[in-house]
Amino acid sequence: MPSTMPKLRPHPLDALWLIGLPGLLLMFVTLRGWPESERIDWLMRWSGSFLTATTLLLVIGSILVARSLAAPIRARLPGRTILLLPLLFIGGTLTTATIAPQTHRIFYDETIYLNIGQNLALLDRAQLCNAGGTEHGQFRCDYPEYNKQPNGYPFLTSLLFRLVGVSERVAFYLNNGLLGCMAVAALLFTLALGGSWRAGLSAGLVMILNPQNLHWFNTTAAEPAAALFGALSIGAALLTRARPNPTTWLLVTAATALAVTFRPESPLLAPLLLFMLWRPIARQPRAFLLALLLLALLTLPHALHLDLFRNHPWGNSEASFGFKHLLPNLTSNGLHYLDNRHFPLPVTLAALLGLLTTRIAASHRLLLLAWFLLFWGVFLFFYAGSYGYGADIRFSLLSALPLALLAGFGVEWSLGQLTRRFALDTPTATTLLVTLIVAAHLPFLPQARATTIEASAARADVAFARQMAERLPDDAFVLTHNPNLFQLWGKQAGQLFLIDHQPDYLNRILFARHRGGIYFHDNFWCQVPDPTQNRYCHLVRQRYDLEPIATFEAEKQHFGLYRLHIKKQ
Repeated sequence: MPSTMPKLRPHPLDALWLIGLPGLLLMFVTLRGWPESERIDWLMRWSGSFLTATTLLLVIGSILVARSLAAPIRARLPGRTILLLPLLFIGGTLTTATIAPQTHRIFYDETIYLNIGQNLALLDRAQLCNAGGTEHGQFRCDYPEYNKQPNGYPFLTSLLFRLVGVSERVAFYLNNGLLGCMAVAALLFTLALGGSWRAGLSAGLVMILNPQNLHWFNTTAAEPAAALFGALSIGAALLTRARPNPTTWLLVTAATALAVTFRPESPLLAPLLLFMLWRPIARQPRAFLLALLLLALLTLPHALHLDLFRNHPWGNSEASFGFKHLLPNLTSNGLHYLDNRHFPLPVTLAALLGLLTTRIAASHRLLLLAWFLLFWGVFLFFYAGSYGYGADIRFSLLSALPLALLAGFGVEWSLGQLTRRFALDTPTATTLLVTLIVAAHLPFLPQARATTIEASAARADVAFARQMAERLPDDAFVLTHNPNLFQLWGKQAGQLFLIDHQPDYLNRILFARHRGGIYFHDNFWCQVPDPTQNRYCHLVRQRYDLEPIATFEAEKQHFGLYRLHIKKQ
C-alpha cells in the first residue's frame, strides 16, 4: 500500500527545525539546570514577553484567516440567521452579568490572579507583589513572588488593565464577555462540524443557561478563559484540517501556545489536536515541524513553569493525584450530570441522543466525546477534583462546550422528529426549540442567583477590607495576609509575614516612608486554625501598640483594622 507521506526534498527552511528543535531542547535543559531563584527571576522577567508575542501572532493569524471564513459562514447562516452571532454574544454576556451575583468564589486565588495581571500590566513582570502598591500614581513592588498558577489568565487581564486601568470590575466584565464568546463558539463549532444553525443555536443556549457557567463567568476565576481558549485551539485545528496552509498552521500554533497557559491540565489539548491534524501532518510534514518549532519556542516559559511546580503539593499533604481519588470523584462527578440537582438532566439526555443520532462524521463525534472525557476525566484522579466539593465544581466548565455541542445535535434531532410529525413551520419550530431549552434550565436559575455559603467568612472579610481601604490615607500601608486586595484598590500593602521575615524593613523603612501610618488588617487568616498564619497575627499584638480604627463581626469571626505604633522601650 503506497504511503501518504510525501517524500521530503531538501529545503532551506529545514535548517530551522533541524537546528531549532535541538537548540530549544538544549536551552530548556540549560535553564532547568539554573538555581531555582535564577529560574524564577527569568520566568518573572520573560513570561509576559513570550505571551505578548504569542497573542500578537494569534491576532495576526486570526486577521489573515477571517476574510476567507466570512463567505462560508454567511452561506451557512442565510438571511437574518446571521444575527444569531451578535445575539448569542450579547445574550451570553448580559445573562451571566445580570442573573448571577458578581462576586469572587475562590478566595483568595482570584485576586491573586488579578494582582499578577496588575504587575504584568504596570511592571511587565509575572509576579505576585508581597509588599508594594500605588504611590503618586505609580505602582511599585519591593518584594515579588512567583506564583504556582499558570500565567495565561493574569496576562489576559493585564491587557485590559493596560487599556482601561487596573480594576476588579473590568476583570468581571472580561469574564462576562467570555461567556458571550463561548455561545458564539458553540454556533460556529456546530457549523464547522456539519450541523445546522438550529443545532448551533441550541448549543449556544445550553452554554448560556448552564447554571455553573452563569456562576463562574461572573467571577474572576481562570476556568472560563481556559475553556474558551481551549475551544479556540481546537477550532483552529479543525480549520487547519480542512484548509492546511501557512496561515492556518500559524493560527493553530499560536492558539495552542496560548491555550495551554491557563490551567495545569490545559496541555491535555495535545492528543485532541494530534487526532485532528494527523492528515495535514502526513501531507505537510515540513509545515508541521516548523509549527512544532514555533510552538516549542512560544511555550518555553510555560514548560519551565510546569517543571518548576511539578512536585507542588497543591494544598495537600499527600499525593495530589492518584487512583484512590477515582471512585469517590467518579461518583460525584458522574452524578453531577444525572441527579438533576446542579445540572439539567434533560441536557444530559439530549447530549446522549446527539451522540447516537447526529449525522456528522464519525471522527467529529469521536472528537466531541474525547474532548468531554479528557477534561471531565482528568479531575477524577485529583484530590480536589470532586464537583461535589464546594468551588471545585468550576472544573466542569472545561468540558461544558463539547457536552453542549452534543446536546445541540440531540435537540436538533428531536425537533426534526416533531417538525415532520406535526408539520411545523420554521418560526414555530425555532420558538419551540428555545422554549424547551429555557424550560429545562428554568428550575436552576435560583441556584445561579445564589451567592452560596462557601467562603462566606472570606467574602465578609473582603467586603470589610474594601470599606476600610476607602478610609485609609493615600500614603498609608497595610499589613495583611492579602495585600493583593489593597493593591488592586490603589493602596499600598504588604504580607503580614514581613513582621517576622523583614522586621528591619518594616520598622526602619516602612514606618519612615508612610506618614499616613502602618495598619494591621486583622483578617480571615488570623481566625482560621492555621498555626503559621495565626502566629504572625500574634506577633503584631506582641510587638506593637494597636490603635483600633474599625472592627466588624461576621460569620462568627472578628475582623478589624488597627493602626500600629512602635512600643516605647
